[in-house]
Amino acid sequence: MSEPRPEGSNAPLVEVRRLVHRYPVGRGWLGGPRGYLNAVDDVSFRVWKGETLGLVGETGSGKTTLGRCLVRLLTPASGEILFEGEDLLALKGEALRRKRRDFQIIFQDPYGSLNPRMRVESIVTEPLAIHRMGDRRQRRLRATNLLEQVGMEASALPRFPHEFSGGQRQRIGIARALALNPKFVICDEPVSALDVSVQAQIINLLQDLQERLGLTYLFIAHGLQVVAHISTRVAVMFQGRIVEMGCREELFQRPLHPYTRSLLDAVLDPDPGVPRPAHQGPPAEPAAAPSPAPGCRFAPRCPIAEACCREEEPALRELAPGHTVACHLADRPSAGDSKAEA
Repeated sequence: MSEPRPEGSNAPLVEVRRLVHRYPVGRGWLGGPRGYLNAVDDVSFRVWKGETLGLVGETGSGKTTLGRCLVRLLTPASGEILFEGEDLLALKGEALRRKRRDFQIIFQDPYGSLNPRMRVESIVTEPLAIHRMGDRRQRRLRATNLLEQVGMEASALPRFPHEFSGGQRQRIGIARALALNPKFVICDEPVSALDVSVQAQIINLLQDLQERLGLTYLFIAHGLQVVAHISTRVAVMFQGRIVEMGCREELFQRPLHPYTRSLLDAVLDPDPGVPRPAHQGPPAEPAAAPSPAPGCRFAPRCPIAEACCREEEPALRELAPGHTVACHLADRPSAGDSKAEA
C-alpha cells in the first residue's frame, strides 16, 4: 500500500501494525469480565517525519485509546508500534523511560491535565526532573524559554493553574509536552474545550512550533474544519477501525466511504442560504459494541448498504494513490457523490 510522504522522508517515524486494544465489559462468573470491547481493532498506519496525520471520528470510535497506546499510557493486547524502527511494546523499565523523551502527548482538557497544587514552574520542569536533566537553575531557564515559545511570560512560573484561562492552560500543557524536545507529539483534541477564537490561536501556535522545531503530529479531533486546516493526511476511524485514509485535499474533495461523507454532510455551510443535507439512514447507534454484527460495522447506518455489506467485513484497500477505504461499494460511480463535490 503506497502512502504519500513529505519530501526527503525515506522511512516512517511511526509505524503501527495490526494494533488491538480491549476493554473488559461487565462481570461474568467468578468475577471475570463478561466480554471485551475492541476499542482499537486491527489498526495499521504510518506517520512520516514532519507531517501531521489527522485522526477523526465520532465519540467512542477509539481515537483517544489509539493515541494513548502510541505513547504507552495503555498497553495494547496485540500488534506492533515501531518508533524509528524500534518496537515500543518490547521496551520496559529504564529503556522505555529513556525512549519516552521522543514522544509526548497534549491532553484534551486544559483544566484536568494540570495539577492544581503545582506551580507552573514545577509543571513544566517535572519531565526534566524525572529524566534527571540539568540542575534547578537550568530547569528554570528551560521553563522560561518554553513559556516564551508558547506565547507566555516568565511571570507565570510562580503561579498556579487556576489563575489562568483555558487557552493559557493549554499553552502551559504544550510547554510541558515540549520540555524534553520530543520528535512525535500526540495532540488529543487539544482545542475542543476552548472558545473558537482561542482555538485558532492554539492551532496557529502548533503549526508554528512544528515548523520551528521539526515536530511530527498525530492530531486527534472531532472538528473537520480544524483537521482540514492543520493536517497533511487524514484518517477516519469508526468503531475501532480506520475506514478511510488519504491526503487532506483528496479525502475532503472526494470522500469514498459513506461514513466520511456523513461527517462532511454534518458540517454546516457558512452560507445561510445553503440548506442542511437531510438526515439519511436510521438513528445513530452506540459507537462501539462488545460483539459487532457480521459484515461492515457501518452497514446498519449506511444509506447505500447491500446484502454483501451485512455478510462480509470490508478490508482496507487502495482505490487511488495514497487513498484507501474499507467499503465494498466505494469503487461504484454513485458511491462518490457527496456535498464536497457539489
